[in-house]
Amino acid sequence: MHFFEYLTHPKLLGHAGLMIPLTIQAALLHPYYQQNVTSSVVRRSLIPIAVIMAFVTAPMRKWLPLEDSMMVNFCFVSLVTFHATCLAFEYGLHEGPVLGPKCELEEVELSGEENHTSISPEDLIKSQSIGTTEARKRTNNHASTDGETKSTTMTGDSSESNVKNSPTKKKEQLVKPSTGELVRFVLWLLFSPRGLECQWAPHPSIVTFRKPISTSTFILRETLGRVFVLHAYGTVCWALATCAFHHPQGFYGIIKDVTGLSESSVIKFFAGYGTSFCIGACMWTGLEIAAAGMNLFEFLLYSIGRRFLPVSWAPEKPFNPRRYPPLFSKPWESKSMSEFWGRGWHALFRRDLTFCGALPAFKLAAMLGFGKQVQKLSGLMGAMFLSGLMHEYAIASISWEKTGPQIIFFFMECAIVMAVENLIEKHTKIRFKGIWGTIWTFGFLMYFGKPGLDLCGAGVKFFSLLDLHTLVGDAFGGTSEALQYQAGPVEGQYQR
Repeated sequence: MHFFEYLTHPKLLGHAGLMIPLTIQAALLHPYYQQNVTSSVVRRSLIPIAVIMAFVTAPMRKWLPLEDSMMVNFCFVSLVTFHATCLAFEYGLHEGPVLGPKCELEEVELSGEENHTSISPEDLIKSQSIGTTEARKRTNNHASTDGETKSTTMTGDSSESNVKNSPTKKKEQLVKPSTGELVRFVLWLLFSPRGLECQWAPHPSIVTFRKPISTSTFILRETLGRVFVLHAYGTVCWALATCAFHHPQGFYGIIKDVTGLSESSVIKFFAGYGTSFCIGACMWTGLEIAAAGMNLFEFLLYSIGRRFLPVSWAPEKPFNPRRYPPLFSKPWESKSMSEFWGRGWHALFRRDLTFCGALPAFKLAAMLGFGKQVQKLSGLMGAMFLSGLMHEYAIASISWEKTGPQIIFFFMECAIVMAVENLIEKHTKIRFKGIWGTIWTFGFLMYFGKPGLDLCGAGVKFFSLLDLHTLVGDAFGGTSEALQYQAGPVEGQYQR
């Protein structure tokens, strides 16, 4: 009876309903099934089913109460729902081979020009194919030098399997995959970080690959150690923002109380962004902690799977840290808005935003007869609008509070700034770099982002931003109770 109740648990049913259509689509992308026209029809017909199931099962997958689980639901429910919706279209409409070059073992070195990220969706599309070609060349060169080919996918990317099921081979050479091989292929495709090792893998300039390190170093230092640092940093930001959040004059009042400064309109202006900055830091560290948790999950899947699963089901290659680059490519080092979004923050969902946002808008402008510049601008607006919609949905779907359009406005304003950057660099000798580029980028981000971040601190229960940090606190010594609602509500401030 207890086992049956577990099988019928709403969360389990919700995740099953979300994954089943996507799993079928992913399985039909195997080279053996791709040669059949029927598989393409089935994949396309599953698009509406997968989209409907993604949104219908979202309430079943949420952690309750909503006001205490914002970041958990934001990372593992809302963003997953958005990503699954995009995957339904990507898997359903994809034509051609899926398997791409393996993750390289050497670090990708980029020049200053390559580090610059163009805002053009046309360039984004080109960069995917160019990146695949360049990566394949480097992979082949590396193989010829070392005399061996190293790969790290969960799909059983053995040379024999790849030869038998290579999409470049003739149809009669394709061999029907075993159940275990198909399971490995589906798991690899569904869990492949950012589409690495797929034909649609991002350009190497987008992903900050780590230097070759051992698995133990990756787990102990880059994952667990980083989680500890992020937990400490996020908790400090949360504590500062909590004090400001409950002070009648916010950060400005705290600065006056601590320093005894007299009234200053300049300090008051800049201090007004203190709470917004700390809330943003809490959200960033929460996303990083969630990503670290997923990396640990896949590490355990590799380790346990290779030990206990049948040979045909278990991963054939050991865990490779190269397939798990940092979640964001150091967005704090961005020198322009285009670099921040293109190579920094949006690196995680780049494929989704390009395929489902930039491409449709780009093609629509082309169909209407607009020139290339308008087409590029349309693609940019489409990608940023979809990103704003993603964040707006993510916040609205995990809170009982009403939300406004501030977040979508923020992303569209950023798109306008990115277009202006492109025009300035194209028609003048001005380049966004150095300290002035940093001031330009984060000045606009803080100014445009303040209404949306303040919404996260008021429209959504502020303390729920700490939920992932309290979980980490328990793991590192049981600090969650000490971190809970320390500051009492102040009259005139938001309170439950």
